[in-house]
Amino acid sequence: MSIDVTVMARKMRFVVVHYHIFKNAGTTVERVLEREFAGRFARIHGPTPDAVLDAEDLTAFLNDHPNVQAITSHHLRYPVPQMRNVVIFDCCFLRHPLDRIDSLYSYYRKIDSMDPLSRSAHRLTAADFVRQLLNHSPEQISNVQLTYLANRGAFTRPANKGDLRRAVQTVRNMALPGVVEMFRESMVAAEYFLRPAFPSICLAALPANVSRPMLPSVTDRQSRLIQLWGRGLYEELKRLNELDLQLVAHAEEEIRRRLLLVPAVPDRLKEFAGRTMALATAAATTA
Repeated sequence: MSIDVTVMARKMRFVVVHYHIFKNAGTTVERVLEREFAGRFARIHGPTPDAVLDAEDLTAFLNDHPNVQAITSHHLRYPVPQMRNVVIFDCCFLRHPLDRIDSLYSYYRKIDSMDPLSRSAHRLTAADFVRQLLNHSPEQISNVQLTYLANRGAFTRPANKGDLRRAVQTVRNMALPGVVEMFRESMVAAEYFLRPAFPSICLAALPANVSRPMLPSVTDRQSRLIQLWGRGLYEELKRLNELDLQLVAHAEEEIRRRLLLVPAVPDRLKEFAGRTMALATAAATTA
């Protein structure tokens, strides 16, 4: 004899979590989430600038704040927590590591801060600033993104191929992987695969907290950095970031793979650009 029983269960909860790597379009993504999840968005921080939050911290926060649907954090580190009745859509943007270093310098020169890096950036040329990091702060300048994804940001030794494998797998498992140099493509793919959970999501955005405009071509950006730092320093930084460069290449490949699964991609990219332009027009009108 069979029985027919209804088991009481909580409704499935969907949450977007943005793992914010500094100088990787994070403020732009943050503003999108704040707009799309107004009143249900949170920034979470540790108690000190160098604090690290892990899966257990995120789980505790989500349990304590049941109405939150989107989160961003500089301090949060992988892996993503496994929670009953909660589906986490993790998002993390990567960037060409040498462009990121250049942006770091521009940012610290732009701000008025007592931070040691800001004081150095105001005092030193771009090449001297980078050389100072090279000599004294390898954790700031060598395979930073790889260390973030593979080792929770803890720099204890030079990165290796095992770290690269773990980081690549993290990228492939991300709900919303992104690359700064492929921002529009990243967001178009993200929108499509977010729609089952968030049917009205719009990820169009204006760039925010931009330290300097990004040149359109890889060749132009490379030429600029060689001119800024000198050929020798440029090649040294490339060598120190070889695994980060491979990681970003894998992320670009993953985004292209996902776009192949999205219907009418050219139309979607064009429509996304139109929405972005409309945002720019609206912002100019209200300025």
